[in-house]
Amino acid sequence: MSKCLLTLIATPELEDRLIDWLLGSGHAGFTTSSGRGHGIHAARLSAAEQVAGVQQRVIFWLQTDREEAGAVVDRLAEHFGGAGIHYWITPVSEAGPVGSR
Repeated sequence: MSKCLLTLIATPELEDRLIDWLLGSGHAGFTTSSGRGHGIHAARLSAAEQVAGVQQRVIFWLQTDREEAGAVVDRLAEHFGGAGIHYWITPVSEAGPVGSR
């Protein structure tokens, strides 16, 4: 079973709903952080974001196996399709608590 890191990028308005959805789907153990999106199409930005040239975002990181990461993305599409969530899946070659090797 290959481990991977699923990264989700969403608007701050979706943060609480995504947290509830992930926890309700049994995904305890993920990390969130605030971020800023740059180079986004102007049509997707509010007037204030267009002036600032940046959009506030929230980032989610879930470490899981590759098959489950794909399933999460598929289920997200069912519940949040069209909400503008961006994702990518990257392999994890090693992970764990420091000192546990």
